[in-house]
Amino acid sequence: MKITKRQKAFVEKMLDIYKEIQEPIHYSTVAEQLNLSKYTAYDMLRLLEEKGYVESVYETHSEGPGRASVSFKPTKKAEETFRKLAGAEATSWEEAKERIITKIAAGEFEDAKLAEDILLQVEGGLDDVLYCSNLISDLVTRLRARGRHRMMDYYASVILALIEKKNAGDLYLLPGFMLGLASSEDDAVELTDGFLKKIRKYEILLERMDKEARSHLGDMLSKIIAPLRNE
Repeated sequence: MKITKRQKAFVEKMLDIYKEIQEPIHYSTVAEQLNLSKYTAYDMLRLLEEKGYVESVYETHSEGPGRASVSFKPTKKAEETFRKLAGAEATSWEEAKERIITKIAAGEFEDAKLAEDILLQVEGGLDDVLYCSNLISDLVTRLRARGRHRMMDYYASVILALIEKKNAGDLYLLPGFMLGLASSEDDAVELTDGFLKKIRKYEILLERMDKEARSHLGDMLSKIIAPLRNE
């Protein structure tokens, strides 16, 4: 797994937070320290909770009735995984962090998919929209290369109608549907394997987009799909 400089800095900061935690930490504090939105930090911590690395702690305020505040703390599994990745040979905190990052990049973390999903949370903003639109554009290019773009004449109007709604649920369906059109019996396995990871990233990025970003993505996708109606 290739880890960018930004992702490396992100992991280092996560490890620093882990080291400093003496009591449950609120997700908004995690968001502030990692420079993420509260929603992204919360989703990331829930991912870690699903895999058993943190557990949620609900606290009610003594001032009066209201919603409980949710915080998170590392579990024993997190401590064991940290020691395993850092190794007994590490002589300093900086060396321990470097060893952990190296092992994650080498795929030695036991839950590689979790690591990948969390690292995807680091990249944000317009880059998300561009990534998603570029994926669809790439699939359209493959349709044309295989002479299958004319198949889209039948589906384009329906797809455009879904895109215009700019609903996350409808946008989720688009890459998988187009991948099916672009595949053939000869290259279905190879093509699908190559795109599954990209589609997974598309789904993660789409899930965290706000309404404005989805609207921008919808506009870009409409420009990509619309010409297929006339080919």
